[in-house]
Amino acid sequence: MAAVRENTVERRFNLLARRHGGLSLKWVSPGRLGVPDRLLFMPGGRLYLVELKRPGGRPRASQAAMFEKLETRGFHVWVVDDPDAFFAEIAG
Repeated sequence: MAAVRENTVERRFNLLARRHGGLSLKWVSPGRLGVPDRLLFMPGGRLYLVELKRPGGRPRASQAAMFEKLETRGFHVWVVDDPDAFFAEIAG
């Protein structure tokens, strides 16, 4: 069985975001390493910072450092390798 690639995870994530009434935007921050891949805006004013990974993938050191900076300011970064499980969790 072929390994699932990160872009497959991203396509599934974006599809589920739309199905759940959300808006998934790519986050690009020139000059800053490690920002999460996506800003997910969900109904009810909920915002999620999301890093997408292939199944079993882990953040790089630069990403982990940035995520820690965000966490210390009160912003949780979700590392998602299973979009179905993620949306089940935030919908429940």
